[in-house]
Amino acid sequence: MGMRQRWLAAGLDALREGGTEALRIDGLAERLDVTKGSFYAHFDSKAIFLTALAEDWREQTMPIEIDLFFETPGTLPEKLLALARYVHRNERVRYDTAIRELGKINEPAAEAIESVNRARLEFSFEVFRRAGFEEAEARARGHLLTGWLLASVMIDGRLPEAVGEICQVLGEGPKARSRELLR
Repeated sequence: MGMRQRWLAAGLDALREGGTEALRIDGLAERLDVTKGSFYAHFDSKAIFLTALAEDWREQTMPIEIDLFFETPGTLPEKLLALARYVHRNERVRYDTAIRELGKINEPAAEAIESVNRARLEFSFEVFRRAGFEEAEARARGHLLTGWLLASVMIDGRLPEAVGEICQVLGEGPKARSRELLR
């Protein structure tokens, strides 16, 4: 990992641990055991650093490919369970709360959050559309899936014991039971 990426990783960790107050350049330099000059070798200003921090989070959080989801073998509930486990393992989701705090004071972070929110919802809607649900139901199930997954990971820090049952309920439907539709 290069030094620029180390600054961004330290920034995300500091933000998660101490909020926006923890994003002081000297504190981050101390955390990295480098001088403040190292910061300015990679970022022209703190504002540029905050923008890069939000962009790095966005880029690392969203590369969930809908086609890969459907290439995973199994029924829709099984695929949803695999997705839930992936989200749970994805460390980047754990920064959501901190990034949302940053978004209150930094416009590029707010834009990154909005972009990720839209992409997550569109992904969820598309999952249920491709599984054969009508648009209104696909959107409703997509909202439930996205909200449930994020709340489980962000608030509880883990998936509930009933994760399989939740995925089963979300994935149930006459057309969703067909393996042929999911290929």
